[in-house]
Amino acid sequence: MSYPDPPNQPSWGAPPPPGGGQYQPPPGPGYAPAPTAPQRSNRGWMIPVAAGLGVVMMAGTVWASNSVVQNVLVGAQPESVLPASSIAFAKLDLRPSGGQLADYAQFVQRLPDTMREEIDPEADPAEELVDSLIENSGYEGMTYEEDFAPWLGQRFGFAVWTPENEEAADSSGTAAAIAIAAEDEDAAEQALSEMQSQSEDVAFDVRDDFAIVTDKAAVLSDLDAQIASGGTLDEQDTYTRDMESIGTDNIASAWMDLGEIAALAQEGSGSEYGGFEEYGGLNQTDPLDSLQSYGEVSGRMALGLRIRPEYLELRGDTLDVSVDGVSTADYEVPEPGLQLMGDLPDDTMMAVSGSGLADLAGQAYQDNPEDFAEFEGLMTDLGLTMPDGLTSLLGKRTAVGITDLGGSLDQFFGGAASPPSMQFRAEGADSGAVESAIAEMWRNSYTSPPGVSTEGSVTVATSGTTGTGRLGDDPVFKQTMAGTETAHLGMYLDLRPFAESGGESAPEQWGALGASVTFDASTVSTLARWAPNGGG
Repeated sequence: MSYPDPPNQPSWGAPPPPGGGQYQPPPGPGYAPAPTAPQRSNRGWMIPVAAGLGVVMMAGTVWASNSVVQNVLVGAQPESVLPASSIAFAKLDLRPSGGQLADYAQFVQRLPDTMREEIDPEADPAEELVDSLIENSGYEGMTYEEDFAPWLGQRFGFAVWTPENEEAADSSGTAAAIAIAAEDEDAAEQALSEMQSQSEDVAFDVRDDFAIVTDKAAVLSDLDAQIASGGTLDEQDTYTRDMESIGTDNIASAWMDLGEIAALAQEGSGSEYGGFEEYGGLNQTDPLDSLQSYGEVSGRMALGLRIRPEYLELRGDTLDVSVDGVSTADYEVPEPGLQLMGDLPDDTMMAVSGSGLADLAGQAYQDNPEDFAEFEGLMTDLGLTMPDGLTSLLGKRTAVGITDLGGSLDQFFGGAASPPSMQFRAEGADSGAVESAIAEMWRNSYTSPPGVSTEGSVTVATSGTTGTGRLGDDPVFKQTMAGTETAHLGMYLDLRPFAESGGESAPEQWGALGASVTFDASTVSTLARWAPNGGG
């Protein structure tokens, strides 16, 4: 089976197009460039903070929505019946379009045999969730087949907002509701009425093809008031623009106002459990606790999970994020490009690559050199000075690939460690500085230092045995990393050797994992992707 490059994307041998990254959000109604934040110190951690906030908030939203489903319930889109004032929203869409169904079918055929054998194409994905709810919550005399299957649609939404009515607020100061597509409103009302008769924690309303479910009537009243005054979430320009930027054909998605949620986390820092504790449970840690260490936060995050014929992909964008007045607009964005990753040996198991890493670190160093005191000492030991020494070692573009872990993991199991085989490539680096640094690092080692050579403007350091072909020519690599050539950061992990070590009968079917990060003055876009290789 061949793996052609996707249309309208540069190949892994071509230079990046002018203008850089592939994730430029399309302008929409009310769109305006993000204002440049004032210069502040400590901007070196801005980009990882932006990405980290997104991960934290997505985890929080999924965690909270799952807990509400367990405690309460368990055409149109759910955001059409939830308020525009929502500060967090998550959605699961199990009713794909015809094109999505075709993509799903092709992807399933690419799954490893051992996984594909476990898939029941006739199974109702909502049945297991509802059966678990009925069993765990003790709704007597109710079954999925009789009480839920006749009406339960395949779209679910969960929203959190700050209510006007204090009686609607939980101890974190928020209110929350679930919207469930209802194909038969009468049947939905009958089933939910039966649940309500057996539990004090069920309040609901059925309208506009959805059942809106929460834990108390005050929340429903406040939801109606919020919509009457501000409209529904699908009418909110910022939300729709953010979600359009990540694509609308997702099986699951989430959106959140990071500033509002960070403020809630700060307000809840004095409580025993932090924010959203009512949606937790025994042995659950509030995912918002980690936000209490941040100062003033603004910006938004959008995330979508989608299935393509070739891979499963998670994309997350943080938009207009600022922490204590520092934003990505404070950076001079380097030219993107991960082409050096494709030039690593063809037997590379793990690889990381970046463009402009030295420039970004240099900007952070100029702002706050004391944060680099320890690293600066290391550079001095290598005979280099900050920040120019970073460029001497890393150049404009950098890639590192491990081709054989050797015995590097044996030490964790009581064995003797042997060094891995690897290759380092740096375009625009000073080969003499690289060679001198390696000699210094290996001065007291019993193993031979990596050999250093040059290929045009690229400095190459190789240790151990590596392949002679290019990683960029490997079909699985091309499939996994397709379209990421113009990112700023990239990661690749070949799962085949690990599956083989784990005793899988067909390790080649597990394919690889890939990730990339692209950013500009207002947006940090992250992709994570699994490209299995079964059915070939």
